[in-house]
Amino acid sequence: DNLYLGIVLTGVVIITGVFSYYQESKSSKIMESFANMVPQYALCLREGEKINIKAEELTLGDVVDIKFGDRIPADIRVIESRGFKVDNSSLTGESEPQSRGPEYTHENPLETKNLAFFSTNA
Repeated sequence: DNLYLGIVLTGVVIITGVFSYYQESKSSKIMESFANMVPQYALCLREGEKINIKAEELTLGDVVDIKFGDRIPADIRVIESRGFKVDNSSLTGESEPQSRGPEYTHENPLETKNLAFFSTNA
């Protein structure tokens, strides 16, 4: 009697696990397709003119123009700002937006106020 119950419970657990794995893999593929459908663009100053390029085409030395609501297209060093804040909650869990400016304030890159990191929101 207990053997039968054990076999039934094992079967239910295996079927549930397979079903969960299938659902998770489908949703992951859907999310990847969404990310590929909407490529991220950045407005940058390159060779003296402002151009709109894909974020993956940014190179060292490009000056990126970030506005309120933009997603940061790459790890950037802030060289000029006016009331610039970033939402680092996806990286650090901090609930409040952190102010950023051109001042170098700390040795640790995660603590200094002159860096903004990829995929955080301005």
